Amino acid sequence: MDARTLRLAALGLLATFTVWAGPPAVCHPIDIGNAKSLPWRAGSNYNMADPSYDLSRLSADTLALLTTGTPIKVRMETMRRAALYSGKDSRLASGIAFRLMARALDAETSGKPDTLAWFDAGYFVETLKQTGLVFKWDMQNTLLAVDGASWVERALRLGGENQDVRYALSLIDADRSRLPVRASK
Repeated sequence: MDARTLRLAALGLLATFTVWAGPPAVCHPIDIGNAKSLPWRAGSNYNMADPSYDLSRLSADTLALLTTGTPIKVRMETMRRAALYSGKDSRLASGIAFRLMARALDAETSGKPDTLAWFDAGYFVETLKQTGLVFKWDMQNTLLAVDGASWVERALRLGGENQDVRYALSLIDADRSRLPVRASK
């Protein structure tokens, strides 16, 4: 194969890939149609948070939306929005993360592991880490020490094969090299 043919093949290969800018779990909204989630304005920007939304309700609203009947992709978009709403307030972000982690651990200690609780806790923590890249804020070391991807992997093991959970893992793993170094124990 000559150099020109090789260059054309390489360009063709590159053209088949979608170029994503920014942390994928944060900067790329998930289409949830008319499903219920946190308030959001219409628009093409990744962060269309409603400025009139009462942030004192964020934790309760987020957890209320994450019911057993909520599909994985709606959960992902809800947590993406929650991470963006709380992205500049580490106490608010940590409060939601700790409540989600407590749900997973409470179910585990009761002898009834909850696939969705493991998923929610892990995905939210990893989304917060990516939000930190966008807003340039330092999250609490306790959250940096949590490997949310392993919590999502546990959800996958508990729930069997699920393409949406695998998709969530791909969004988490896609940007891990840019995340802050984990806190030392």
